[in-house]
Amino acid sequence: MESFISKIIGYNKSQAHMPYFKNQEGYNLYYENINPDSKNCTIILLHGFASSASFFKAQINILKDNYRIIAFDALGHGRSDHPKEINLSKNLRYDIIRDLEDLLGYLKVTERYGMIGHSLVGGMIGQLFAIKHPKLIKFLILLNSGCIMIDNVIRNIFYNLLPYFIRMNFLEMLANSVDKILDKTIPYIITALSDSLTGLNLTRAQLHMQIEDQIFRMIHEIKEYDPSGINCPTLIIGGRLDNFAPEQMSEELHKKIPQSELEIIDMAGHFMPNQRSEVVNELICNFISQFK
Repeated sequence: MESFISKIIGYNKSQAHMPYFKNQEGYNLYYENINPDSKNCTIILLHGFASSASFFKAQINILKDNYRIIAFDALGHGRSDHPKEINLSKNLRYDIIRDLEDLLGYLKVTERYGMIGHSLVGGMIGQLFAIKHPKLIKFLILLNSGCIMIDNVIRNIFYNLLPYFIRMNFLEMLANSVDKILDKTIPYIITALSDSLTGLNLTRAQLHMQIEDQIFRMIHEIKEYDPSGINCPTLIIGGRLDNFAPEQMSEELHKKIPQSELEIIDMAGHFMPNQRSEVVNELICNFISQFK
Protein backbone atom coordinates (compact mmCIF):
# COMPACT_ATOMS: atom_id res chain seq x y z
CA MET A 1 0.00 0.00 0.00
CA GLU A 2 1.45 3.34 -1.01
CA SER A 3 1.77 6.20 1.45
CA PHE A 4 -0.44 9.27 1.29
CA ILE A 5 2.26 11.69 0.17
CA SER A 6 3.73 9.15 -2.23
CA LYS A 7 0.40 8.87 -4.03
CA ILE A 8 0.16 12.64 -4.35
CA ILE A 9 3.61 13.06 -5.87
CA GLY A 10 3.61 9.89 -7.96
CA TYR A 11 6.23 8.05 -5.92
CA ASN A 12 5.94 4.25 -5.86
CA LYS A 13 6.35 1.99 -2.85
CA SER A 14 9.81 0.83 -3.89
CA GLN A 15 10.97 4.45 -3.56
CA ALA A 16 9.24 5.45 -0.33
CA HIS A 17 8.62 3.87 3.05
CA MET A 18 5.36 4.17 4.97
CA PRO A 19 5.78 3.03 8.55
CA TYR A 20 4.81 4.54 11.84
CA PHE A 21 7.12 4.74 14.83
CA LYS A 22 6.16 4.87 18.49
CA ASN A 23 7.21 7.89 20.49
CA GLN A 24 8.18 7.77 24.16
CA GLU A 25 4.53 8.11 25.21
CA GLY A 26 3.53 5.10 23.10
CA TYR A 27 1.74 7.02 20.34
CA ASN A 28 2.13 6.03 16.69
CA LEU A 29 3.61 8.85 14.60
CA TYR A 30 3.41 8.78 10.83
CA TYR A 31 6.54 9.57 8.83
CA GLU A 32 7.86 9.56 5.28
CA ASN A 33 11.40 8.55 4.32
CA ILE A 34 11.69 9.40 0.62
CA ASN A 35 14.71 8.59 -1.54
CA PRO A 36 16.73 7.24 1.43
CA ASP A 37 19.66 6.15 -0.78
CA SER A 38 20.33 9.63 -2.14
CA LYS A 39 23.97 10.68 -2.04
CA ASN A 40 22.99 14.32 -1.68
CA CYS A 41 21.87 16.24 1.39
CA THR A 42 19.07 14.96 3.64
CA ILE A 43 16.25 17.48 4.19
CA ILE A 44 13.86 17.45 7.19
CA LEU A 45 10.41 19.00 6.71
CA LEU A 46 8.57 20.51 9.71
CA HIS A 47 4.90 21.43 9.33
CA GLY A 48 2.98 24.08 11.27
CA PHE A 49 0.21 23.96 13.88
CA ALA A 50 -2.94 22.09 12.73
CA SER A 51 -1.14 21.05 9.53
CA SER A 52 0.72 17.91 8.41
CA ALA A 53 3.64 16.73 6.30
CA SER A 54 1.39 16.62 3.22
CA PHE A 55 1.41 20.44 3.28
CA PHE A 56 4.84 20.20 1.61
CA LYS A 57 3.69 18.15 -1.39
CA ALA A 58 4.80 20.84 -3.87
CA GLN A 59 8.26 21.01 -2.28
CA ILE A 60 8.58 17.21 -2.01
CA ASN A 61 7.70 16.88 -5.68
CA ILE A 62 10.56 19.15 -6.73
CA LEU A 63 13.16 17.84 -4.24
CA LYS A 64 12.47 14.08 -4.17
CA ASP A 65 14.70 13.10 -7.10
CA ASN A 66 17.88 14.72 -5.79
CA TYR A 67 17.57 14.66 -1.99
CA ARG A 68 16.53 12.36 0.79
CA ILE A 69 13.35 13.77 2.34
CA ILE A 70 12.21 13.00 5.88
CA ALA A 71 8.85 14.34 7.06
CA PHE A 72 6.53 13.37 9.89
CA ASP A 73 3.18 14.32 11.34
CA ALA A 74 3.49 15.63 14.88
CA LEU A 75 1.35 14.05 17.57
CA GLY A 76 -2.29 15.02 17.10
CA HIS A 77 -1.72 16.03 13.49
CA GLY A 78 -2.37 14.39 10.13
CA ARG A 79 -2.09 10.60 10.15
CA SER A 80 -0.35 10.37 13.53
CA ASP A 81 -2.26 9.30 16.64
CA HIS A 82 -4.56 11.86 18.21
CA PRO A 83 -4.64 11.71 22.04
CA LYS A 84 -8.09 11.08 23.46
CA GLU A 85 -7.52 13.52 26.32
CA ILE A 86 -6.94 17.10 25.20
CA ASN A 87 -4.43 19.18 27.15
CA LEU A 88 -5.26 22.75 26.16
CA SER A 89 -2.09 24.25 27.55
CA LYS A 90 0.41 21.51 26.67
CA ASN A 91 3.37 23.06 24.84
CA LEU A 92 4.10 20.97 21.78
CA ARG A 93 7.56 22.16 20.84
CA TYR A 94 9.50 20.12 23.42
CA ASP A 95 7.64 16.93 22.48
CA ILE A 96 8.10 17.58 18.75
CA ILE A 97 11.83 18.15 19.20
CA ARG A 98 12.10 14.95 21.27
CA ASP A 99 10.09 12.96 18.73
CA LEU A 100 12.19 14.29 15.85
CA GLU A 101 15.39 13.36 17.66
CA ASP A 102 14.03 9.86 18.23
CA LEU A 103 12.89 9.51 14.61
CA LEU A 104 16.31 10.52 13.26
CA GLY A 105 17.91 7.99 15.61
CA TYR A 106 15.40 5.34 14.52
CA LEU A 107 16.27 6.00 10.86
CA LYS A 108 19.98 6.00 11.73
CA VAL A 109 20.55 9.46 10.26
CA THR A 110 24.13 10.27 11.17
CA GLU A 111 25.02 12.80 8.47
CA ARG A 112 24.39 16.53 8.70
CA TYR A 113 21.08 17.65 7.24
CA GLY A 114 19.05 20.68 6.26
CA MET A 115 15.69 21.72 7.74
CA ILE A 116 12.68 23.45 6.23
CA GLY A 117 10.08 24.70 8.73
CA HIS A 118 6.75 26.38 8.01
CA SER A 119 4.77 28.81 10.15
CA LEU A 120 5.13 29.69 13.83
CA VAL A 121 5.49 26.08 14.98
CA GLY A 122 7.46 24.33 12.23
CA GLY A 123 9.70 27.36 11.82
CA MET A 124 10.22 27.69 15.55
CA ILE A 125 11.04 23.97 15.92
CA GLY A 126 13.63 24.40 13.18
CA GLN A 127 15.16 27.37 14.97
CA LEU A 128 15.26 25.64 18.35
CA PHE A 129 16.68 22.46 16.81
CA ALA A 130 19.42 24.45 15.07
CA ILE A 131 20.38 26.06 18.38
CA LYS A 132 20.29 22.76 20.27
CA HIS A 133 22.19 20.75 17.63
CA PRO A 134 24.38 23.28 15.78
CA LYS A 135 26.84 20.65 14.51
CA LEU A 136 24.08 18.62 12.85
CA ILE A 137 22.40 21.35 10.80
CA LYS A 138 23.76 22.24 7.36
CA PHE A 139 21.15 24.88 6.64
CA LEU A 140 17.78 26.19 7.78
CA ILE A 141 14.90 27.47 5.66
CA LEU A 142 12.09 29.34 7.44
CA LEU A 143 8.80 29.83 5.59
CA ASN A 144 6.20 32.27 6.96
CA SER A 145 7.83 32.08 10.38
CA GLY A 146 8.86 34.25 13.34
CA CYS A 147 9.87 34.18 17.01
CA ILE A 148 6.41 33.68 18.53
CA MET A 149 5.59 30.43 20.37
CA ILE A 150 2.19 29.37 18.97
CA ASP A 151 2.44 25.81 20.26
CA ASN A 152 -0.85 24.90 21.90
CA VAL A 153 -4.59 25.36 21.50
CA ILE A 154 -4.95 28.37 23.81
CA ARG A 155 -2.07 30.32 22.31
CA ASN A 156 -3.18 29.58 18.78
CA ILE A 157 -6.74 30.81 19.40
CA PHE A 158 -5.49 33.91 21.22
CA TYR A 159 -3.08 34.81 18.42
CA ASN A 160 -5.77 34.28 15.76
CA LEU A 161 -7.97 36.79 17.57
CA LEU A 162 -5.37 39.55 17.37
CA PRO A 163 -5.68 42.12 14.58
CA TYR A 164 -2.90 42.50 12.04
CA PHE A 165 -1.40 45.68 13.52
CA ILE A 166 -0.86 43.93 16.88
CA ARG A 167 0.82 40.95 15.24
CA MET A 168 3.17 43.32 13.43
CA ASN A 169 4.44 44.73 16.71
CA PHE A 170 3.48 41.92 19.06
CA LEU A 171 5.60 42.66 22.14
CA GLU A 172 5.32 46.44 21.86
CA MET A 173 1.53 46.30 21.65
CA LEU A 174 1.21 43.85 24.53
CA ALA A 175 3.70 45.56 26.85
CA ASN A 176 1.19 48.07 28.21
CA SER A 177 -2.13 46.63 27.14
CA VAL A 178 -2.05 42.85 27.68
CA ASP A 179 -4.67 42.99 30.44
CA LYS A 180 -7.08 44.95 28.24
CA ILE A 181 -6.48 42.60 25.33
CA LEU A 182 -7.07 39.55 27.54
CA ASP A 183 -10.31 41.03 28.89
CA LYS A 184 -11.58 41.35 25.33
CA THR A 185 -10.31 38.01 24.02
CA ILE A 186 -10.93 35.54 26.86
CA PRO A 187 -14.72 35.27 26.21
CA TYR A 188 -13.98 34.42 22.57
CA ILE A 189 -11.25 31.96 23.56
CA ILE A 190 -13.67 30.14 25.86
CA THR A 191 -16.30 30.05 23.11
CA ALA A 192 -13.75 28.63 20.66
CA LEU A 193 -12.75 26.01 23.25
CA SER A 194 -16.31 24.95 24.02
CA ASP A 195 -16.14 21.61 22.18
CA SER A 196 -12.74 20.80 23.66
CA LEU A 197 -13.84 21.56 27.23
CA THR A 198 -16.27 18.65 27.37
CA GLY A 199 -15.21 16.32 30.16
CA LEU A 200 -12.62 18.70 31.60
CA ASN A 201 -13.28 19.41 35.26
CA LEU A 202 -12.34 23.07 35.30
CA THR A 203 -14.22 25.88 36.99
CA ARG A 204 -14.56 29.14 35.08
CA ALA A 205 -11.99 30.73 37.37
CA GLN A 206 -9.54 27.87 36.76
CA LEU A 207 -10.04 28.13 33.01
CA HIS A 208 -9.44 31.89 33.10
CA MET A 209 -6.28 31.28 35.12
CA GLN A 210 -5.02 28.64 32.67
CA ILE A 211 -5.65 30.93 29.70
CA GLU A 212 -3.91 33.89 31.33
CA ASP A 213 -0.98 31.73 32.42
CA GLN A 214 -0.42 30.50 28.85
CA ILE A 215 -0.53 33.99 27.36
CA PHE A 216 1.88 35.44 29.90
CA ARG A 217 4.21 32.45 29.44
CA MET A 218 4.15 33.03 25.68
CA ILE A 219 5.09 36.70 26.12
CA HIS A 220 7.88 35.80 28.56
CA GLU A 221 9.26 33.12 26.23
CA ILE A 222 9.33 35.52 23.29
CA LYS A 223 11.27 38.06 25.36
CA GLU A 224 13.74 35.38 26.44
CA TYR A 225 14.18 33.77 23.01
CA ASP A 226 17.28 34.81 21.05
CA PRO A 227 17.68 33.41 17.50
CA SER A 228 21.12 35.03 17.17
CA GLY A 229 22.50 31.68 18.38
CA ILE A 230 21.62 30.10 15.02
CA ASN A 231 24.97 29.74 13.27
CA CYS A 232 24.05 27.86 10.08
CA PRO A 233 23.23 29.45 6.71
CA THR A 234 19.55 30.40 6.85
CA LEU A 235 17.05 31.37 4.16
CA ILE A 236 14.00 33.28 5.40
CA ILE A 237 11.01 33.59 3.06
CA GLY A 238 8.00 35.69 4.01
CA GLY A 239 4.74 36.56 2.26
CA ARG A 240 3.75 40.16 1.63
CA LEU A 241 0.10 39.32 2.35
CA ASP A 242 0.69 37.04 5.33
CA ASN A 243 -1.69 38.17 8.08
CA PHE A 244 -0.80 35.30 10.42
CA ALA A 245 2.98 35.77 10.40
CA PRO A 246 3.43 39.26 8.91
CA GLU A 247 6.51 40.01 6.84
CA GLN A 248 7.85 42.11 9.72
CA MET A 249 8.44 38.85 11.64
CA SER A 250 10.60 37.54 8.81
CA GLU A 251 12.47 40.84 8.69
CA GLU A 252 13.09 40.64 12.44
CA LEU A 253 14.47 37.11 12.13
CA HIS A 254 16.78 38.31 9.36
CA LYS A 255 18.15 41.01 11.64
CA LYS A 256 18.82 38.52 14.44
CA ILE A 257 20.16 35.45 12.59
CA PRO A 258 23.76 36.20 11.51
CA GLN A 259 24.08 34.10 8.32
CA SER A 260 20.60 34.74 6.97
CA GLU A 261 19.15 35.76 3.62
CA LEU A 262 15.69 37.31 3.34
CA GLU A 263 13.13 37.06 0.54
CA ILE A 264 9.65 38.59 0.71
CA ILE A 265 7.28 37.32 -1.98
CA ASP A 266 4.57 39.59 -3.38
CA MET A 267 0.99 38.33 -3.65
CA ALA A 268 1.71 35.57 -1.11
CA GLY A 269 -0.08 34.82 2.15
CA HIS A 270 0.55 32.37 4.98
CA PHE A 271 0.13 29.33 2.73
CA MET A 272 2.77 30.67 0.37
CA PRO A 273 4.53 27.28 -0.18
CA ASN A 274 1.31 26.13 -1.92
CA GLN A 275 0.02 29.47 -3.24
CA ARG A 276 3.31 30.51 -4.87
CA SER A 277 5.02 27.12 -5.03
CA GLU A 278 6.97 27.85 -8.22
CA VAL A 279 8.58 30.96 -6.74
CA VAL A 280 9.19 29.33 -3.35
CA ASN A 281 10.64 26.18 -4.90
CA GLU A 282 13.02 28.16 -7.09
CA LEU A 283 14.32 30.07 -4.05
CA ILE A 284 14.68 26.83 -2.07
CA CYS A 285 16.47 24.97 -4.87
CA ASN A 286 18.87 27.84 -5.54
CA PHE A 287 19.70 28.09 -1.86
CA ILE A 288 20.27 24.40 -1.13
CA SER A 289 22.19 23.67 -4.35
CA GLN A 290 25.36 24.65 -2.49
CA PHE A 291 24.82 21.92 0.15
CA LYS A 292 24.82 18.72 -1.93
